[in-house]
Amino acid sequence: MPETVSTMLGAILDLTDDAILVIDPSSRTIQFSSPRAIEIIGRTLASDNVPLSHIFANDEAEFDQFLQRSKSVTDPIISQVSILPGKNVMTAKGRRMTASDGTPKVLLLLEREAELAHRFRLISDRITGLRTEVGRRVLAERKLSSNMTALRRALDAIRKMASVDVSSAGYLDQTVALIADTLEVDAVMLVMDTLGQLHVSAAAGRFADHGLHDRFLEVSRVDFARHWADDPQRAKALLLAAIRQVSGHAINATDTMTVPITVTGVTRGALICTTEPGSVRGMATQAEGDIVAEVLGNLIARAETEARLIHAQKLHAVGQLTGGIAHDFNNILAVVLGNAEILLDELKSNERELAEDIVDAARRGATLTARLLAFARKQPLKPEATDVNVLLREIEPLLRRTVRENIELSLINGGNLWSGRVDKSQFENAVLNLVANARDAMPTGGKLTIETANVRLDENYAAQHDEVTAGHYVMVAVSDSGTGMSPEVAKEAFTPFFTTKTVGDGSGLGLSMVFGFVKQSEGHVKIYSEVGIGTTIKMYFPSAYTDGSDTSAQLSDDVDSEAQRRGKILLTEDDAGVLRFITRSLTRLGYEVEAVSNAEDAAALLRRHSYDLLLTDVVLPGVMNGAELAEIAKSLAPDMPVLFMSGYTENVIVHNGRLDPDVEFISKPFTREQLASRLAALIGYQP
Repeated sequence: MPETVSTMLGAILDLTDDAILVIDPSSRTIQFSSPRAIEIIGRTLASDNVPLSHIFANDEAEFDQFLQRSKSVTDPIISQVSILPGKNVMTAKGRRMTASDGTPKVLLLLEREAELAHRFRLISDRITGLRTEVGRRVLAERKLSSNMTALRRALDAIRKMASVDVSSAGYLDQTVALIADTLEVDAVMLVMDTLGQLHVSAAAGRFADHGLHDRFLEVSRVDFARHWADDPQRAKALLLAAIRQVSGHAINATDTMTVPITVTGVTRGALICTTEPGSVRGMATQAEGDIVAEVLGNLIARAETEARLIHAQKLHAVGQLTGGIAHDFNNILAVVLGNAEILLDELKSNERELAEDIVDAARRGATLTARLLAFARKQPLKPEATDVNVLLREIEPLLRRTVRENIELSLINGGNLWSGRVDKSQFENAVLNLVANARDAMPTGGKLTIETANVRLDENYAAQHDEVTAGHYVMVAVSDSGTGMSPEVAKEAFTPFFTTKTVGDGSGLGLSMVFGFVKQSEGHVKIYSEVGIGTTIKMYFPSAYTDGSDTSAQLSDDVDSEAQRRGKILLTEDDAGVLRFITRSLTRLGYEVEAVSNAEDAAALLRRHSYDLLLTDVVLPGVMNGAELAEIAKSLAPDMPVLFMSGYTENVIVHNGRLDPDVEFISKPFTREQLASRLAALIGYQP
C-alpha cells in the first residue's frame, strides 16, 4: 500500500471505526482492510491482496461496473453487495482514491444497515402492499390508485434526495426545489428551529419570490411542537399566520399541506406545500408528504452528524499540522535563542540591545509553539494525583497580579475534593489563560470566580459529547461577569487562531491550548456563555483513585433512581437538547412534566394551572429571566418550591446579585440521579 494512502487511512481510522476496504480495480484485489471490516467479513481479509471473488458474491461484470463508476466521480456511489459465504447483503459506498504513484483506487465503506437504505426498504414494502391492493380492487378503489401515484412521486423524490450532497451549504435549498418539482406543487417551504425559534431555512416557487428565505417567525419550536401534538389544525393555523405576518402574503389553508419535520425523534419544524387555486399543477397528498418529510428529517440528521464529524476532522487536521510545524520551529528557535544568549555575553554594551531583542522575540516564539503543541495534544505531560485546591492556592498571588484592580477575584474550594490526574505546570498555564481571557472580557471591571467541585458525568452526558468517558471528575470552573459570547463565537472558541480581539491583541491560541491540554489529560471542557451576562468555562479532569475500591458504589447519589415519584413539574429551559434530556428524565422518574422554552410561556401556564415545583434555567431568552419568573411563581403559589439550574456555577449565580440568598440551585451538567435527589428533597414523593 503506498505511503500516502496509508497515511490518509491512518488519519481516517483515528476518527472512525467504520468497515473500510481499499480496492485496486485493475487487479480486482483488496489491498487494505480496516479492523471493523475484518470483524464483519472474517479473517480472510487479514492477508494482503485478497481477490474480490473470495469476498463478494456479486456478478463480476456488475461489480466491475460499480468500481469503474466509483473511481470516475467525486461523490460516493451507493450500491449493495453480497458477502460470502452466507451472501449477506450490505450497503456499499464507493469513493475515488488516488495513490502517490497516480494509480486509481476505490475506497469502499460497508454498512450493515444504512439508514437511508432501511427507509428505502420500508417504503418499497409499503408500495408493494398498495400495488397488490390495487390489483384486487382496481375498479372499486380509484382513490387507492391516486395514492399509488402519490407514493411513486414520493419514491422519486426520495431517490433524488439521496443524491443531494448534505455537506454543501445550500443542500436544503436544493432539496426543497426538487421536492417542489417532483411532488408537482407550486411552492414549498421548509421551516426549522434556530436557537429555539422557527426560521425559514429554505423556500422554492412562490415562497422564494416572496422573499421569505432566512426569515424568523414569531413562533417558538416548543410551542409549535406542543400545539401539533394537541391540535394539528391549530398548529397549522399558527404557522400560516406567522408566515403572513413576516411576508404580507396570505396563504390559503385549504390548498396547503403542512407536515411536521422530525429529527432524531424530536419535532424540529415543518414542511409546507401549497398550490394556487385553479393551478394546473396538482396538490401533494398527505401520504407522500408524510414519507417525504420523514426522509427529509433523516437527511437533516445526517447533515448535522456529518457537520460535527467535519468539525472534528478539521480540529484533528489542524492539530496534526500545527504539531508538526511547532516541533520543527522549536528546533529553529533553540538555535536562535542559544546563539543570541552567547552574543549577549560577548557584545559591547551598545550592541547588547539588539541581542536582547532577539532573545525576547525567540522566547515569545517558543511560547507560541508551546501553545501550538498543547492544542495538537503533543506536549509532554506528566500527570500525577494532585490536590487541585492546594495548587490553586499556590498560584493565587499570580492570578491576582494577572487581573486588574477593578476585578474581584474569588477562589471557592470544593469540600472533600478528590485528587485529579493533571500535569501541574500545564494546569497552571491553562488556568492563567482562562483568567486572562476573563479579564479581557471585563474591560470595565466585574467579578471573576474560580471554583472546584467533585462531578460525575454519566452515560447520558457522555453519549451526547465526543471523547467523553462516563466517570468521576474533578471540575475546575472559571467564571466571569463580562461581555459573554454569542453561540456562533462559542462554537469556534477552541479553534486555533480564532479570536474576536483586534489585530495584535492576541494570537487566538489561549482557549485552543486549554482545549488540547484538557483533552490530552483525558478530560473534558465545556463553555457556557450568554451575551451581556458572562461566561463559565468548566474543565473536567479524571479523578485519581489508587486504592482499587469500587468508586461507583462509593460515590453514587443517595437516591433510588427506580423509585417512582409523584408530582407535576413546570420545566423552563431554552436549550432544546437540555429540555429533551430533563423532560425524559423526569418522565421516567414518574413526574408529570410541562416543558416550555421561555419565561413568558411559563408565566402564562402558572396563571392557569397549579404545579408542585418550578424547575427553571436562570438565563432565558426574552424580556424575563428565571429569577423574575420565580417571583411571579411565588406571588401565585407562595408554598411552591423553585429549583434553579444553570451552566454557571452556584456561587457565580447566587453572589453576582442575580438570585436571592438561600435559593435552591443545581449546576449543569447533572445526572438524573442528582436531579431526582434534589426534587425528592424539595417536594417528596410517594413510593
